Amino acid sequence: MLPEVRAELERASFFTLENEQLRVRLTNWGARLLEFSLGGVNLLCGPRDISSLAEDTCYCGAICGRVANRIAGGSFLLGGKRYALATNNGPNHLHGGECGFDSRLWEIREQTPTLVRLVLLSPAGEEGYPGTAQVQVSYELKSARLELVMEAQTDAPTLLNLTNHAYWNLEGQGTIDAHILHVNADRYTPMVDNIPTGEICPVAGTRFDLREGQLLTGEYDDNYVLASPGSLHEAARLTYGDRVLTVSTDAPGLQVYTGDYLPHPRAGVALEAQSFPDSPHHANFPSIEFQPGVLWHRTIVWEIA
Repeated sequence: MLPEVRAELERASFFTLENEQLRVRLTNWGARLLEFSLGGVNLLCGPRDISSLAEDTCYCGAICGRVANRIAGGSFLLGGKRYALATNNGPNHLHGGECGFDSRLWEIREQTPTLVRLVLLSPAGEEGYPGTAQVQVSYELKSARLELVMEAQTDAPTLLNLTNHAYWNLEGQGTIDAHILHVNADRYTPMVDNIPTGEICPVAGTRFDLREGQLLTGEYDDNYVLASPGSLHEAARLTYGDRVLTVSTDAPGLQVYTGDYLPHPRAGVALEAQSFPDSPHHANFPSIEFQPGVLWHRTIVWEIA
């Protein structure tokens, strides 16, 4: 961890949102979700304090950006100009680069017993991206659900693809091998070395078919094409025993990652509602180009029953 990043981490604040159903704990360092507790059981795996946050390399609970997921080769064309980004994942750019939004100290805009609103200014040129991005995220607790609303504006054309990277384990311990995952998607984007080929293929007849629910015994790090992009809808349902977590979003894609490279492999599953990986290199994918004068907006809702 860079000394300047560690210095920001040391100044982090921590927040607790609580009602009769849930206890949620967050920090403004990386706008991270640290705890989502039901009946005293934390359903998230990952860091809990400053020392463990300093050691985290898996983006646990963080807002990832300016572009979540991978950009092949660490570069992209925009407006006829090529921009070079950090290659922090082999030859590729991942989750915003060496010091993405996950490693920034966000400003506290508003705090109540059930709401935290955080803002971040990402200047032009940061991590190689053009344009200044002004980003706001709000976590709000409502009964047995937590709503995340992400908004942004820019002063020049750029790219944007934000997500939250929480890892879920409904048992609160062990692995996710006994969890069942449903994903509301009949198509996915095949990958080679974690980069999409550009194809959009049916899940029917493949191991990627999670429409009826499958035990999470296999390894996944794959993008699903959601059925109803643009409107808030149920994207996925994770079940363990009598606990059911529903993930709803208006994002076009859902990255399912079974946490095989966590410090304790498969201790949680990431269900990252976002745009498709490597979108700048595939004209048939939903665009992540972000223009001035437009309010960028995305919602993710987690509800437990």
